[in-house]
Amino acid sequence: MQAFLNLIAHHIHTHYKDSVENVCIVLPSKRGSVFLKDHFKQVFTKTTWLPDIQSAEEFIEELSGLKQADEIDLIAFLYESYLACLKGEPEPFDKFSKWGHLMIQDFNEIDRYLVDSRQIYNNLTDIKEIENWSLGQEELTNTQVNYLNFMGSIGDIYVHFSQELLKRGIGYQGLIYKKASENFKDHPSLNKFSKILFCGFNALNAAETKIYTWLQSSGKAEMLWDIDNYYYKDKTQEAGLFLRRNLEVFDVKQNSFTAEHYKTAKEIHITAVAGQMGQAQLVHDELIKLINNDVSMTKVAVVLANERLLWPVLKLLPKEVEHVNITMEYPIRYTQAYSFIDLLFNIQVNFQNKGRSSDSVYFKEFVAVLQHPFFGVLLKSLDEKFNVSAIIDQINKDNYVFIHQKYIQEKFRELPKIISEIFKPWPSSLDGNNSLVSVIDLIRNYYIKLFETNIIHLELEYMEVLLRSFKRINDVLQKYPMYYADVRSYRQLYTQTIGAATVPFIGEPLKGLQIMGVLETRTLDFEYLIMVGVNEGVLPSGKTVNSFLPNDLKRLFGLPLYYEKDAIYAYHFYRLLQRSSFVHLIYDSETDEMGKGEKSRFISQLQFELKHYHSDHQITEHVAVSASPVYVDDAISIEKNEQTLEKILTKARSSDEFGGISPSALNTFKECSLKFYYRYGAGLKEIKEVEESAEANTFGSILHLALENLYKPYINKNLAEEDLLKMLSELEKEVEKAFKEFFKDSSPLQGKNYLQIEVLKVYVKRW
Repeated sequence: MQAFLNLIAHHIHTHYKDSVENVCIVLPSKRGSVFLKDHFKQVFTKTTWLPDIQSAEEFIEELSGLKQADEIDLIAFLYESYLACLKGEPEPFDKFSKWGHLMIQDFNEIDRYLVDSRQIYNNLTDIKEIENWSLGQEELTNTQVNYLNFMGSIGDIYVHFSQELLKRGIGYQGLIYKKASENFKDHPSLNKFSKILFCGFNALNAAETKIYTWLQSSGKAEMLWDIDNYYYKDKTQEAGLFLRRNLEVFDVKQNSFTAEHYKTAKEIHITAVAGQMGQAQLVHDELIKLINNDVSMTKVAVVLANERLLWPVLKLLPKEVEHVNITMEYPIRYTQAYSFIDLLFNIQVNFQNKGRSSDSVYFKEFVAVLQHPFFGVLLKSLDEKFNVSAIIDQINKDNYVFIHQKYIQEKFRELPKIISEIFKPWPSSLDGNNSLVSVIDLIRNYYIKLFETNIIHLELEYMEVLLRSFKRINDVLQKYPMYYADVRSYRQLYTQTIGAATVPFIGEPLKGLQIMGVLETRTLDFEYLIMVGVNEGVLPSGKTVNSFLPNDLKRLFGLPLYYEKDAIYAYHFYRLLQRSSFVHLIYDSETDEMGKGEKSRFISQLQFELKHYHSDHQITEHVAVSASPVYVDDAISIEKNEQTLEKILTKARSSDEFGGISPSALNTFKECSLKFYYRYGAGLKEIKEVEESAEANTFGSILHLALENLYKPYINKNLAEEDLLKMLSELEKEVEKAFKEFFKDSSPLQGKNYLQIEVLKVYVKRW
């Protein structure tokens, strides 16, 4: 197999070996540059200068004269433009920030495809006015008027936003591409090179096409395409969609490595297996087979279509794999640290809910924090021993729906202050950020101790990334205090910043097994390929609507639609497979009501089309099933003897409040005699859980207790009219008192509990 990047190295050696230092190579991404340099070492036998190697984004950014703006700054600047240009009533920043990124996405595409913004947004306004037109029969509602005002303002917002960014010398990606397409011809950076080679590109936007065609026609550039006739010549094959479009603009055949790789026999296995761990286990087994067949791991790549599979795959990597290079990064949002902080945010957001005590913690959130693994780590980091189970048992027993600060302070009084602090309301977003930094810093220091004792934890890397992200958040909170004043907007900032943060893995790029995502495979080739998570809805991701622009308007102005985005991933898929001799495609067979568990249509295309294209391909498909456990009849039975009968009789004879055999006990015996014995003979009880509102049995118990308390003072006494009047006057107090016996927290009665109390009062009054 001769890799595409090796072909590039040979091409440069053949045509530019005497002036390599004057050549610039532009690749779709940075990832391929390391591999390309290695191919240069193999091809160039004499010492020479390397060519300048850039990614497309680096090349375009230099031509534009702009710097890529930070996403958080973009949202803040966009909101300022929104306030300046909106004709109607503006939304607060916390609501705006939820959809503001959609507007930036639209601006990105409009600029990358060099669309006239005024024209497209005037059309959008007309469309929305027609949609809301009622033929004059009735006036528009305030909501409709505000919506139309907003739609009519987007064009002005775009102009204002772009101008403000240009003043600052920054831009979003689309604006950078647009400015590059306007300024590139006389840009001094182009004079540094005698030749620019654009290698391995596929889908080009209008700005790129304008730049690259001019450079090619002026003799400054070459376009080196990676093409296989299997998907290029078949006009129905989506993988070749953009290459065929490029043929209309560029001379594709003149400068391309067109081949017939799909006419070389391939061994392709397709396996369905349930769950992430099942897929990871299959990767493990396949790697073991390759190792046993003396296949060098440098020829093997594990490609994850679903990034969530990274951790399961790493956990189950065979110990025989000595070297691993992970070219993708692991998102922080999938870590325990992120989920723990998310629980703390849930508590803070609920402090702001109306109609309840502002400083009490909802029991489910309180218990979730106590049971989270990171709470245990936090206690260990403080060298504290604490019985979490005892607190949870008491909450269940006393039926605390809301946990008050007084209770929390009492339970945690012997622990460091930081423990109880995480359950307190944050006075401000900045205070909240400082509180979270303190928690994460404590845990990080604990992991450093473990690291020093040779207990290496990847969690330490997570902590470092989190702390850097919180520092960034702190800067934003000080820069834009008016936008992130409350917890909800602060949480959005946290989600936006840390939700996008990733942990890079350190490895030798050219040594051992390669583990990567689909986008990282661009321009790379591997003889042995294992691709995991190849499901429909993942590869390709499917139709999504993330735009204010309707599809018919996008089509009219030449903006990409969902099927074109699918075609991009089709090219990545087929291009990656074309030089491989062995391919194992694994997909998740777990199903749900939303259609999960369906294999990617790319797999189906291979199955139905590839055999007809070339008969030598070996394509097999099977379902991986774990061995079925041997069924053993372990029916439980309790022998009826003197001991078991005595336990039941003791229960029946008992004179305490829990003694005797109730009607419900007899019903239990009728339903299941074993259940009856466990509950009333052996004394086993179901785990007590908190009731947020009174269940039917609790409702009856509250009613009986209230009546008992009302009747007690009048036992063995003839009732007079004044006694009944006194009972009526005490009715409300006794019902609420009885209710509090079962719901011991002192929160104001509200919601369903309030309604149940009112019903109880009516029942007691009627008694």
